[in-house]
Amino acid sequence: MLLGNPDFSVTPTQLSPASDDLLACFDQGRVLSAWPNDALPTLAQAAPLLPPGFAPFELGRAGTRGLYAPDPYSGVKIEEGRGLRYQTVQIFREMSCDDAAMLTSAWHLWTWYDHHRFCGVCASPLRPCATERALVCPACSNLVFPAIAPAVIVAVTHGDRILLAKSARSPAARYALISGYVEVGETLEHAVRREVAEEVGLKLGAVRYLGDQPWGISGSHMFAFHAQAQSDGPIVCQASEIAHAHWVARDALQPGAPSMSIAFALMERFRQGTL
Repeated sequence: MLLGNPDFSVTPTQLSPASDDLLACFDQGRVLSAWPNDALPTLAQAAPLLPPGFAPFELGRAGTRGLYAPDPYSGVKIEEGRGLRYQTVQIFREMSCDDAAMLTSAWHLWTWYDHHRFCGVCASPLRPCATERALVCPACSNLVFPAIAPAVIVAVTHGDRILLAKSARSPAARYALISGYVEVGETLEHAVRREVAEEVGLKLGAVRYLGDQPWGISGSHMFAFHAQAQSDGPIVCQASEIAHAHWVARDALQPGAPSMSIAFALMERFRQGTL
């Protein structure tokens, strides 16, 4: 199952927290969460943690269940305790798909609020808009909406082999598919062709769109493709991006640990012969 929840909405409702609503409280890349020994980790329940007079900030709703946070501009932090502790936001990988989708969306929004405190036109402090998910400048009425960075990921194949590459930016990185951000003025397909040409020096034939998913942990939205390489080489790695790249035969590809990422879905489809 891919990360994402079609029922999740960020449109403000001005509703007060109910007993089953959740709280996303962040602190330096960590989130307040519970992880019982016999269950999956979860976000905190909002109601028991809200002190008297505390005004929670609504981040979104999944169906009837709300997701709240301390006001991102208040500096308020809820302390650990009562079975809750701060853990890295990467804990989303251990959660149920619905909870993971809520956490990553909350992190996406929280980071956006944290990075957009002042108006880019007049430098006045921005304030959350009451009617839509946006920030408004009370001085000049500039309206700022959440930023989403479109990105592409591509399974490049040649016959019964798939191209895997290791990032040059992390020595511990695993071999993965080619991916990158879409640049201003280009289509998704052009981004696929450009990224592959830049990073491994290969030209592509047919490029086919396969699906997409929100990836709020990096503030992006990932668009997935399958592309056939015109040839299997030479592979010329872009030194600043790729440490090494090589072809892996379908029958040599080992099943990876289950993941909610579209990258995992692409790899599994190739391994099972459906790509």
